[in-house]
Amino acid sequence: MKNDINRRGFLKRSMAVSASVAAGLGLDKKTVLAKEGDQAAAAKPAQGGAKLPMAKIGNVEMSRLIAGGNQINGYAYGRNLLFVPGLMKHYLTDEKILEIFETAEKNGINTIIMNNSVRDAESRGIRLLNKYWKERGGKIQWLAQCNPKPEDLTTNLKFAIDQGATGIFVQGGLADKWIKEGKVDLIAKVVEFVKLNGLIAGTGGHMLEVPMTCEKEKVPVDFYFKTLNKADFHCDTPEKVIEFMKGVKKPWIAYKVLGAGIVRPGEGFKYAFEGGADVCVAGMFDYEMEEDATIVRNLLAGKLKRERPWLA
Repeated sequence: MKNDINRRGFLKRSMAVSASVAAGLGLDKKTVLAKEGDQAAAAKPAQGGAKLPMAKIGNVEMSRLIAGGNQINGYAYGRNLLFVPGLMKHYLTDEKILEIFETAEKNGINTIIMNNSVRDAESRGIRLLNKYWKERGGKIQWLAQCNPKPEDLTTNLKFAIDQGATGIFVQGGLADKWIKEGKVDLIAKVVEFVKLNGLIAGTGGHMLEVPMTCEKEKVPVDFYFKTLNKADFHCDTPEKVIEFMKGVKKPWIAYKVLGAGIVRPGEGFKYAFEGGADVCVAGMFDYEMEEDATIVRNLLAGKLKRERPWLA
């Protein structure tokens, strides 16, 4: 049952709705990790304070751990727990989202993924990010996860560009669909448009066929945004992914590395970095960020068994 429950710490000990709420809002994450035997979770921060090792993709510097953005939309892989989205939306008030931005930066995380919307400039994520930038002097940057329409590739992209995105990538499910339909040219057109506007450009993908096809067709992405985990969570052939990516000369941002809470942080981050990822993404609540940043900081300060060279 434990592996069928959403994000570690937030709902790990849920036995009922009331217990879940208590766990979600007050759980001591360090205690949980210690009980689970997570050897990578160090009690003491590494020297250098909140700094994290940095990667560079094109002209963009980003921390090697970046934050997922599902929490901003109240979205989660709750599986059969139907109350999870509502619980998240009640916990994740506007003020809490601003706190997440701030907590990320305090722990050296300088980039967050956010879904892009063309509905209006007042969509929640963009509205709060602009508020954070303007009123709190925040510097966190965002990579826009975009879902352009085949008949109108640019409107969605222009919106992200106009709202200050640092880079843009095609959402993974959409890229999977286009590759299945033999439409790799659409990915290429998105990448070309984004790069012409001075941003870094990439594509997401759950299927290994996405980077395989893009490499074969020489799509000039700046980076790949590809899943990697051992939990069979939107990554059913991790060994093949690792083997193929060894020969890819483009930076790789790995996502779903914790399998939506199935994999412990130390194990998931270690597997992704040793498997060749240059940057890891994790969906994190404010109370998870210090722990996760410390794990990544200490992993990267140690000796990783890594065959793929760092490409960012």
